[in-house]
Amino acid sequence: MKKKILTKEPQIRISESVQEYLETLWMAEEEGNHIAKVSWLAKRLNIALPSTVEMYKKLVERGLVKYYPYRGVKFRDAGRKIAKRVVRNHRLVELLMKQTLNIDVDEWIACGIEHHLTEEFTDALCILLEHPRKCPHGKLIPKGNCCNIFDKTINDAENI
Repeated sequence: MKKKILTKEPQIRISESVQEYLETLWMAEEEGNHIAKVSWLAKRLNIALPSTVEMYKKLVERGLVKYYPYRGVKFRDAGRKIAKRVVRNHRLVELLMKQTLNIDVDEWIACGIEHHLTEEFTDALCILLEHPRKCPHGKLIPKGNCCNIFDKTINDAENI
């Protein structure tokens, strides 16, 4: 018996490069940097500082981040939403490798796959993995719509 999980949300096509910049900003936030220094981001991305500044300025024009000269960069809601999806995809793929496929986590493969997963596929993977909260590296996996529905179902069942 096949279950229909969720309604699909339209996904805007965002380049892998843009996704990487936003994913790196997410990592900065996880480390407590709510306004991330561009030099830190450039180092993590292994990209020259002037190129990194230019890209984040382009992301400002697209409404994905806010840029504060000489201070850094922080998310706007649209950018955070994209970064959350990419990070969720990456961490679920890592968990699939380790827990289900019983292979070592390969960051290069996980990074390559993360950009090409639909929300429907990611939610199905999350359900298959039983809504995990942490990746193999111990970092939190952002919740998706399927997790919110799962949590609500559990809460409703507990209140009966």
